[in-house]
Amino acid sequence: MLTATQPMKNKIKTDCSRQWEWLGLVLLGGLTVFFLATSWRRWPDALVDFGLQLYTPWRLAQGAVLYRDVSYVANFYGPLSQYINAGIFALFGPGLMILVMANLLIFVIIVSVIYMLCRRAWGPGAAVAATATFIAVFGFSQFIGVGNYNFATPYSHEATHGFLVCLLLVLVLISWVKEATPLHSFLAGFLLGLSALLKLEILIAAGVVTVAAIVFRCRNSKRPGWQATTSWLGGVIIPTLGFILYFSMYFPWTEAVLVSCRGWLTIFNAPHIITDSGLNLNFIGFDEPWNNFIKHVYATLIACALIAMISGFAWLADKCPRKGLRYFFIAVLVVCLVWLSWFEIAWSLMGRCLLGLMLIYAIICVTDLIRSNRQVTNSDIQFTRLLLTLLAIAMISRMLLQGRIFHYGFYQAALAGLLVPAVLIGDFPQRFGMGKWGRIVVITCSLALLIPGVFKLITYSQNNLHSKTYIVGEGLDMFYSFPPQIDPSGAIVSEISKWLGHLSPGQTLIVLPQGEMINYLARQQNPLLTYCFFPYCLKSKEDEEVTVKNLELHSPDRVVIVSMGLSDFGIRRYGEKPGHGQLILQWVAENYKIEAYVGGDPRDNKSGGVILKRKKRV
Repeated sequence: MLTATQPMKNKIKTDCSRQWEWLGLVLLGGLTVFFLATSWRRWPDALVDFGLQLYTPWRLAQGAVLYRDVSYVANFYGPLSQYINAGIFALFGPGLMILVMANLLIFVIIVSVIYMLCRRAWGPGAAVAATATFIAVFGFSQFIGVGNYNFATPYSHEATHGFLVCLLLVLVLISWVKEATPLHSFLAGFLLGLSALLKLEILIAAGVVTVAAIVFRCRNSKRPGWQATTSWLGGVIIPTLGFILYFSMYFPWTEAVLVSCRGWLTIFNAPHIITDSGLNLNFIGFDEPWNNFIKHVYATLIACALIAMISGFAWLADKCPRKGLRYFFIAVLVVCLVWLSWFEIAWSLMGRCLLGLMLIYAIICVTDLIRSNRQVTNSDIQFTRLLLTLLAIAMISRMLLQGRIFHYGFYQAALAGLLVPAVLIGDFPQRFGMGKWGRIVVITCSLALLIPGVFKLITYSQNNLHSKTYIVGEGLDMFYSFPPQIDPSGAIVSEISKWLGHLSPGQTLIVLPQGEMINYLARQQNPLLTYCFFPYCLKSKEDEEVTVKNLELHSPDRVVIVSMGLSDFGIRRYGEKPGHGQLILQWVAENYKIEAYVGGDPRDNKSGGVILKRKKRV
């Protein structure tokens, strides 16, 4: 009688694992296609934020210079993303879907890197679960009334570009720690240098993982040599130096340096963005710090209790002597967890527990590294886990006391959110020395808890997306917005853009209080550097007076006043006082006459109206 040898058994087991992994990859591809298809062209908001992501690169592709001819996010962000998008428009022409195609390519790369890193850290099964969570929850969802918080049409391309840069940096640093070659060092420095041209929070996140890699390598008595150090410094400097040389053609040298470094100089020249804005204090959770802290601690304790319960039942399953009893035990447990997940857990608030869970796991990872005794294989896995956890902490710390998976959480909480299933499935069974049945219980119960929650989130998002049926724009710029009875902003933008589009080219336009989407769709330039005309950009009455003087010097041909919800900025009615648009509206009333209007008073946040004004003839 023939028996299979051990190598043959191992080969069969490996082939089976590969088949399951390929099946998982097919599942990930299918999920991506499904969520793309069900959200197709429903990603952006008609009035808020994303218009600037189209208008700015369109102007740059025409030859405008950032910070000189076009302002951008009150000049708080660096120049890299907008010039990347401008290059895309220069090559393929302007179009919302042109930009979407580029963003989808970036999304595919992000998904691939996430899978590679999670597979290295926790194995293929955990990688599939983590990546599927990322695609389903964070990829193309809409959990609030405003669009843009997705990877197809992000409110800020610095966010999604920065997310990719940080993931690639982790991938490079893993290789750099093992072998600090000049190439690895240069790539690590170059990616860090790119992060400095995006957003401050991206630079901080990239800096955190870089410092961790340096500490880990020095701990293992592998300090990088002078060639590696020089290559790293060169990589860090080159991106910023390139922009300094570019901007020096349009600005004095000192100003060229300042505008090139604007992405991180924000911390010095614009601290008021946090301290003076109630909206930003709310975004971080500092509006009610103690109350928010208690909520986060409570959510973290509940999550830890659920994880401990699953681990305890897994231990009991290993000890149970009868197979039939095990099956009954697992079935009852799964039913209980599904019920708990579906009826009791508020999954939209799960972001509150993510930072606490990541901090706990970071402590575990550091302890593992200290105890590893420099075993190369284990250290590689443990270091990958630590870097990903530190990156997750650095990203979600931007929402320190207001953790959320919606709004900015689509990228700030994404990594922490996907690491939860990765750790539960890929780490806990081995960490607690569980046998076969213990592993089955942990994996089965984790999925029984997470899948219903993810399904509830998906259902809510799909309902929001399917409600967007009103067509805005044409051709490559066409997208769907909410119908007027739900939100009139899509209809306002569509109708006024069509009307303005019939005018002769070369006309100029400003939209009050904000509306770069109208400028872009009508292909009419804003003659001012200012792109928004409310307290986010106007910090005081003096700022508004300066804006009025600029309007006198560079008067637009037309002015559009649209209804826009500004209650988050403390404005009940636009123009209610100086600093809130009153001086600008007075100047417009004196110099422009009404050409057309639709709906109610656009100065009222809730009226759903628009007024078009044309310059009076002298």
